[in-house]
Amino acid sequence: MLDDSSDEEQARTWWNAWSEDFQEAGGHSIAVAFGPGAPEGDDLGLLGDVSGRDAIELGCGGGQFGIALAQQGVTVTGVDISEEQLDYARTLAEKHDVDVEYLHRSVTDLFDIPDDAFDLAFSAFAFQWVEDLGACFTEAARVLRDGGRLVFSVDHPYYKIVDTDSHEVMRSYFSDEPRREYSESLNAEMVVYSRGIGETVQLLTEAGFTVETIREPGYEQPENYESEFGSFDADLMAKVPPTVVYAARL
Repeated sequence: MLDDSSDEEQARTWWNAWSEDFQEAGGHSIAVAFGPGAPEGDDLGLLGDVSGRDAIELGCGGGQFGIALAQQGVTVTGVDISEEQLDYARTLAEKHDVDVEYLHRSVTDLFDIPDDAFDLAFSAFAFQWVEDLGACFTEAARVLRDGGRLVFSVDHPYYKIVDTDSHEVMRSYFSDEPRREYSESLNAEMVVYSRGIGETVQLLTEAGFTVETIREPGYEQPENYESEFGSFDADLMAKVPPTVVYAARL
């Protein structure tokens, strides 16, 4: 069942309200895309040979990443807590003539998805909105086959403690207090959880994964960034990695 706890309900409300504006903002190509600093269409050598594989996208949003993999011969299932995002993903998959199954689920409780169903679990810039990341990793481990891989990206925890205008550190890296932003126009609160790299590795290990690599893609020159990626600032991204990508094997 979907978790009706207040923070997850807030996340669902936020994404349902923001979905249309978020997708219309652009920059959401049908491509493997881990986030700012990671070249679009480049899996950084982390996904391996995907053709013929069964994969689940955890927090699929508008479905662009999963559709790109489906075009490469992957059987993709996408899950998300936002009905609006899933509606968008279904329409997009139909437009691109690929067969992707989309399910309204929480990544912390994939309740009716059987054990050992997938070779690959992947996610791009979704897990920072997940309160119980340990439960998410445990569910990923449950639905993956032995030797299966989990590859995901989130915004870099160091980038998010630096002010985009002054480039000064505004809060402690060690603080686990989530960032909260209320939007009057959306009538919802966005809650983003702060986790250091060490904590994320520990949660993966406790769920039974072996971390194979951690990537911090980016460029030293601001002009190498194709855009500012919304709230991301090219000058700051040239100093601090905006994205961190984890690859782990069960």
